[in-house]
Amino acid sequence: MDTRLIALQTPRRPRRERGVIAIIVALSIAVLIGFGGLVLDLGHLFVNKTELQNAADACALAAANQLVCDTNAGPCPAAFLQDAEAAGMYVAGRNTSDFQKKVVAIEAQDVKFNTAIGPNASYLSRADGASPDSKFAMCNTRSAAIPTWLMQVLKTFQPTTVAAQAVATLAPGQTACNASPIGICSIDKTLPGYGYATGQWITARFNHGQNGDDSLTGNFRWVDFTPSAGGTSEVRDQLLGNGTVCGIAVGDNVREEGVKQGAKSAWNMRFGINPPGGASDLVPTEVVPDKTGFSYPSKTPPIPVGTSAYADYRLQQAAASPFDDKLYIGDKVNGQPISSAAHLAYGGERRLISVPVIECGKSPAEVKILDMACVLMLNPMSNGATGDIYLEWRGLSNVPGSACRTAGVPGGTTGPLVPTLVQ
Repeated sequence: MDTRLIALQTPRRPRRERGVIAIIVALSIAVLIGFGGLVLDLGHLFVNKTELQNAADACALAAANQLVCDTNAGPCPAAFLQDAEAAGMYVAGRNTSDFQKKVVAIEAQDVKFNTAIGPNASYLSRADGASPDSKFAMCNTRSAAIPTWLMQVLKTFQPTTVAAQAVATLAPGQTACNASPIGICSIDKTLPGYGYATGQWITARFNHGQNGDDSLTGNFRWVDFTPSAGGTSEVRDQLLGNGTVCGIAVGDNVREEGVKQGAKSAWNMRFGINPPGGASDLVPTEVVPDKTGFSYPSKTPPIPVGTSAYADYRLQQAAASPFDDKLYIGDKVNGQPISSAAHLAYGGERRLISVPVIECGKSPAEVKILDMACVLMLNPMSNGATGDIYLEWRGLSNVPGSACRTAGVPGGTTGPLVPTLVQ
């Protein structure tokens, strides 16, 4: 066969098609960079968004946790909003963004409040006139401009920002954590409030035994939330704020405590009264006093025994008033009261407490938690071997607007109020 004929019959690729493959490869690379950049950069923004959302959630929960003013006793002092704003900003600032490289920055204007859940525009910052009676807290977090990594190669996306928002309030929980180790004795479980009226004083007498034990008799008693793991210091530790117990629910059983060593000093430290011999402003980091040690019954202002002290107590909190035995009508109290400055610096919400309502029977006996109530601790324990101590009934602690709250699992109906995200 003539090889020249075969050569003449073989088709040749036109010169103009030789660069097509290079163009296709270049376009493919551009598309791959685009898709890769889209995935990578959008993932970068999504991570930042998630981190900012965590900060906003934590901020809203912390702020809502401070909105515990009972509006039924009159307008709420501005201190409640100040505490809520400060708590929200502090907790938000403990979070980080951009793969945990940057501290989340939040301003006072980013923490807003409202008396009801409503349109976002209805929330106001404290500086813009938010009501101290607010029950809902909103937090807004945002990033600085986040540069793109790959998309900037294509000059498609410029540095952008992301933001997050959360709203929280106090709502009934399924369970409670660290309810105080006190049980209120039901007078009549068929009556509203189990026989108690809001503002009513409840009395018990403590008895200091030879072994240093402090027992209670009267209309409230010590209770043990973990009877199988009980100890001589359990009640004391819970009063101090240690030994947290969670999972407490209406319908559970509790056992009355037998030994309460150190309960008196632990009770009094909530009033900012340190044990004898301590420095006047010694506030251990593990023991948080209330914002005020002002006690009832008192000489100034005149709050007769049995008269609601709650409204005045809120004012004393705002003023960080310390315990003053010259103003207190009662037996002498031993110990070193801390100053107003120490209450202001270290104080928290420590005298409004959620406690179980129980059927008090013979002791020791297992009793069932009928409900959870909100009470105000009115006075410290005296020096004597016996003495009366008072609580003020503030209603059931699962009622919206209750002055008491705790930590716990949200989403219940009968439990005390716990911080809950609603948006």
